[in-house]
Amino acid sequence: MNHKISVEQFKLLLFSIFTSLVTYGFTLTNFSLSIDSETPVYSDFSLTLGRWGTNLVRYHIFEGHLPYFTLLLGLLLLSLTSVELSRLFKFNGTTGYLFCALFLTFPQLAYQLIFTMQADVVPLGFLFSTLAVSLFLESTNTFFSFKSISCFFISALLIMFIVALYQGLVLIPVIIYIIIFFQNTFEENFSFKLEIRKTLYFAGVMALGLVLYYVSVKIICPPVDGGYLSSYLTGNSDNQFSNSVSIWFENLTGKFYYGEKLFIIATGISLVLFVKFIIQKQLFVLRFLTLFTLLLVPFGFSFLITNGYHPPRIYVTSGIVFGFVIVHFISTLKWEKVTIWAVSLICITNIYFVTNLFYSNYKIFNHDKDTARKIDNLIQTKYPNFDPNINYVYFYGCLPYEHHGRYRLDKSEAFGGSLFSWDNGDNYRIINFFKFNDINYYKMIDNKETYLKIKDSIEPMPIWPNQESIKLINDVLVVKLGTTKGTALWVE
Repeated sequence: MNHKISVEQFKLLLFSIFTSLVTYGFTLTNFSLSIDSETPVYSDFSLTLGRWGTNLVRYHIFEGHLPYFTLLLGLLLLSLTSVELSRLFKFNGTTGYLFCALFLTFPQLAYQLIFTMQADVVPLGFLFSTLAVSLFLESTNTFFSFKSISCFFISALLIMFIVALYQGLVLIPVIIYIIIFFQNTFEENFSFKLEIRKTLYFAGVMALGLVLYYVSVKIICPPVDGGYLSSYLTGNSDNQFSNSVSIWFENLTGKFYYGEKLFIIATGISLVLFVKFIIQKQLFVLRFLTLFTLLLVPFGFSFLITNGYHPPRIYVTSGIVFGFVIVHFISTLKWEKVTIWAVSLICITNIYFVTNLFYSNYKIFNHDKDTARKIDNLIQTKYPNFDPNINYVYFYGCLPYEHHGRYRLDKSEAFGGSLFSWDNGDNYRIINFFKFNDINYYKMIDNKETYLKIKDSIEPMPIWPNQESIKLINDVLVVKLGTTKGTALWVE
């Protein structure tokens, strides 16, 4: 395996970095806090979710996350990933530039990068996934030699770490390998038996990586919180398969979440390729099944989810498939100038979607800050002797969805999230939002007795922005945001 960067690869890397900075230029220069990113990073951060890799990066290496820097680092890692993917897929010259541009601008990545606390962690998982597959391929050159076995185990260790960063990333090495398998069917010396043997070998390295991850969690992490992962598998599963197929088709046609519209181009090209395979006849079934799998795997998690919640961030590999299918098809054409202009138009459209998403989040963030300042000002006006170091503050309920409705984009998930509305109102999130923005450092209720003193006195209160929505009850400052109680306090 030779990872020495050639002049051409260095140019491709510079192009990728430039593309990333243009795509995410707005959010790099206009910080906006997103859902989950208001949470302080403590020593046990992400450990109860089994993500000790995220804990290592977020807490031990960077001691938290920073506006601008964390996202910038993530973009650099994704740029490196795009170059390595181009190398693995043997996209040279123009096709390499086209793939990097399509992959980096596809808006699905925005749904990963919106979370500041993982804006560099997930890109690191992308990069390590490409390295894991590269090492695995190196191990297949000479089966069972010392070098082969070493590459195999290092690949398994990388897969373990990838899953420890974020479990959903496990699909990235899988989709990369499927793409390489698909490309190999066009090689003159293609051997079905050899490729199946390699595939079984790859299944082995994936299995070993997952076993190592399981063991590592048992050693490193406290008992894993089943609430987060198992919550996706609870709820009404009636018509689960038909619902999942419907969601799959919506994704294929670019209708499932904001910014996905152009995925329909990859779907349309795939249909053209299916017809082409039929006409060519050679290896038709194998190529058909492999390409079909490529269109299925990125959205495969939706077939397992039964609680009805399918956030766009779970489709981590869709951008790779989007870029590959388009560039693979382009590589069979002779109209280079036309394809360059077409891909440029696709990328510009994608950048529009990405910018619009972050601009929407930026407006909601600023509106939340404005609301927080108004609440704090009213508290200080009504109760000038209020001491946040002594008195507890309790937020009841949440602001209605319509409060931020004019800023939201349809189907934009976390980008449309307000800290005053998420989870129907969560004291931990809201109070940390005040702290993060240096508005005030409220003390959250940390014992059941204090909560019991106020819980029966909240119902008659009006809701914000009425001045009486803020009231001091038994030395606890209550802020009533909505009519329905939100997320329970941990002491309840």
